[in-house]
Amino acid sequence: MIILRRSKEEELKAFFEMERQPHAQAFVNGSDLLTHQQNFKDRNIIYLSIENNMDELVGYFILALNSNENGVEFRRVLIDQHHRGVGQRAIIKMEAYCREELNASSIWLDVYDDNVKGKYIYKKLGYKQFKEACLNERKLLYFKKEL
Repeated sequence: MIILRRSKEEELKAFFEMERQPHAQAFVNGSDLLTHQQNFKDRNIIYLSIENNMDELVGYFILALNSNENGVEFRRVLIDQHHRGVGQRAIIKMEAYCREELNASSIWLDVYDDNVKGKYIYKKLGYKQFKEACLNERKLLYFKKEL
């Protein structure tokens, strides 16, 4: 079972540490702790903690509100390297949170083209590619899902 809840400020250090894990470094443009702390205070940025059924913190989301379009930018999901296998279930819960708590009508995200697993999961969950770009000489794909 996966539990999703609003994050606590004291968890930001754990998020920062998760970003430094080897499995995350290839696909996550990590933030320093100060940036997380500043973002956490921004009312348009939402941190959601992912817990397992033993109340262990196993990952987190960063979402950004876009009130003009009633949409949400799905900025980041990161699962601790010791708790793999919860990502898809967590994304489904996050989508329900966006629909029910934020009244969002859509979610969009970007993913590097070489993140094969990420692309597969997003497509499997119904996200559709709508744009391409280049960032730091890497192809970046944009996906969107209507809720």
